[in-house]
Amino acid sequence: MEYFLRLCTMGDPPTLSIDSQRFIQLKTSKSILREALALEEEYEIVISNYIDLEKESINVSISHMVRGYGSYVDSFDIRIALNRRLMNLLTSVRLYADQLASHCSACLPNEIGIKEEVKSFFSNEYDKNFNYRFMEALRNHLQHYGTAVHQVMYGSRWTSIDIDGLLEFSSNFSAEKEFLVANSHFKKQILNEMPEKVDLISASRGYIEALSSIHNKSRQTISKKVDEARAIMQAAKDDYRAVYKKEFVGLSAYEFDGAVKTDEIPILLNWDDIRIELVKRNSYLVNLNKRYVTAQVKKK
Repeated sequence: MEYFLRLCTMGDPPTLSIDSQRFIQLKTSKSILREALALEEEYEIVISNYIDLEKESINVSISHMVRGYGSYVDSFDIRIALNRRLMNLLTSVRLYADQLASHCSACLPNEIGIKEEVKSFFSNEYDKNFNYRFMEALRNHLQHYGTAVHQVMYGSRWTSIDIDGLLEFSSNFSAEKEFLVANSHFKKQILNEMPEKVDLISASRGYIEALSSIHNKSRQTISKKVDEARAIMQAAKDDYRAVYKKEFVGLSAYEFDGAVKTDEIPILLNWDDIRIELVKRNSYLVNLNKRYVTAQVKKK
């Protein structure tokens, strides 16, 4: 077998010989970075769906401010829209949770017990966080029984009785115990500890905080190996740049058996740059229930 680095391009670019061990390192590193990117992409889908749910809630308040609500059709349309956003969020969390342990284990191919460790992150949040337990049960309810948004409330109030007071519009939506009890498969433990109504924006924020904690711990678990994998890929590019001074794209590591190409590994990092940006974009979230968005006009 022969192993080397070379550009996939016209002309006669230089060939840089490498050994089999380095070729295997590059192949393993490519796989690790691919798994790490998949982990961040699936988490991005979760966060994007959560943001869509928050936006839908704000849209309800804006429409209430401009158009007012009152008819049965209005109420139906709003509940359907909110249920759709909530279902998207909970379904994406299921996809994320089902694959996270496998992605982490694939990033650490020589370590034992990684899947079990990551699964413990989920179970720990389940044990200590009512919002997490409730939203997990609510997803099963949505998938197998019925909708989750049972009541939508609209409100307005003057922020002050003074002349510069503003009329503030708000909305909230909730799941109600009396509807969930009708589902005989809804977890009795959750029903016993839940109040008569659960505000679904507040519960979703608590849920996302728990998932952010899980994701942050998972990142920390694999970070050293992922950084090493990127460094190995970057070193291959740097070594080739030492013998080919021009700017280049299309570098690959090749395995040849005589004149027959048996394997090829593209040495690319621009797609891994996306992973790094996703890590920056989706930082560790805390105290979401202490945050809120306002459209209040600031008077000079």
